[in-house]
Amino acid sequence: MLISNQRSMLFTIVVSLFLIVTGCSDSSTDPDNESSNNQNQSANFSSGSIAPGETYSYTFQEEGTVDYYCTIHTPDMTGKITVTSNVEAVNRDTVSMENNQFVPENLEVAPNTEVVWVNNEDHNHDIQTGTPSSGDNGDDPNY
Repeated sequence: MLISNQRSMLFTIVVSLFLIVTGCSDSSTDPDNESSNNQNQSANFSSGSIAPGETYSYTFQEEGTVDYYCTIHTPDMTGKITVTSNVEAVNRDTVSMENNQFVPENLEVAPNTEVVWVNNEDHNHDIQTGTPSSGDNGDDPNY
């Protein structure tokens, strides 16, 4: 009987702790708590390897700012897309990959714009949302 009571008590404590933890409020997930840098949380993409002459595209739906980079050529090859209704709407805009840079590095587009990245170099690139980690040196044998 003593072992059964201990198991029951342990179960009650675990369940209680679970309820307390899941009931906590995290301001980072609060929809009323707008981020100071206005990051576009819905834009999340990873192109995979883009060979010379190939393209990758992504359609940006919501306003905000999206940082991206080439994981092969970090930390130098970075870019930023700002999605805003304050610019003229077009169906498609282009970013070129040349000299191990995104050109233009910073691009403003209207919501619902497809951005096409074109690899104009003789080696592979890729595109990943976010910023390069400080520990990633981007060493690439094809660089």
